[in-house]
Amino acid sequence: MKFIKSKSAMQFALAALIPLALSAGSAAAQYSRQQNNNRVQVLEWQGRVDREIRLQIDNRQASVIELGSNERARRRVNMISGIPNRPGTLYVQVLEGRGRVDVIQQPNQRNGYTAVIRLRDPDGGAARYRIAAYWEGNGRYDNGRRRNR
Repeated sequence: MKFIKSKSAMQFALAALIPLALSAGSAAAQYSRQQNNNRVQVLEWQGRVDREIRLQIDNRQASVIELGSNERARRRVNMISGIPNRPGTLYVQVLEGRGRVDVIQQPNQRNGYTAVIRLRDPDGGAARYRIAAYWEGNGRYDNGRRRNR
């Protein structure tokens, strides 16, 4: 194993590694915000759920519907992009939480391309949840234009 003995050699080595570390971090950040296998991230949500809440998402906003009597409004929604006004499917990734998270209404033309996600916590007391939602086109459209088949 070779050790760097001089201060200038160590500074040179660190200067060479910093751009590599920064580019790897920025590439990872860009990848998480961009399309992943034709899936577009719609939102990130975090908050506490005591019994049940629902998230309603369309192409402009996301709103929280509190169904349990003990639900509190301290939640954070980071809407990254709206749901496009074209056929597709919403997927949810549970990043933290102990109960069930389901998409109970998929966006379609009949409901104005509005999706509903249900978060249910069956255990006693509130628990912290964190989710990410992704929308994926149904394959007949490319960049909003109908593809002939």
